[in-house]
Amino acid sequence: MGVGEYRGPGGLIVLLDEPLNSEMAKQLSSGHLSRVGGAPKAEGSEREDFAGPKPESRPAAPEGKPAVTAKVDDWRAYAVSLGMSEEDAASATKKDCQEYVQVVEDAAEGQE
Repeated sequence: MGVGEYRGPGGLIVLLDEPLNSEMAKQLSSGHLSRVGGAPKAEGSEREDFAGPKPESRPAAPEGKPAVTAKVDDWRAYAVSLGMSEEDAASATKKDCQEYVQVVEDAAEGQE
């Protein structure tokens, strides 16, 4: 078990035990929490069920990120390509998918 730094609403930085408990994982997947770039990670602390598979195991993304006005099915397909489970995507709203995509993009920026 390790500790990670996360930014909460309003910019507050918090230290959380990893792997995250289910409530904090929900906050991370909804975009209310984000990992602070450069924070040390404990080995094996990434939660694939919430963050999606590691980049090298992800399928190729569709043509590109859908337009904000695109249909929910386009957003679902794109979110699945970034690691959202098909089961979660099937019940996700367009906004849910857009938030998931934003969290994945923010996490990718933090790794660069």
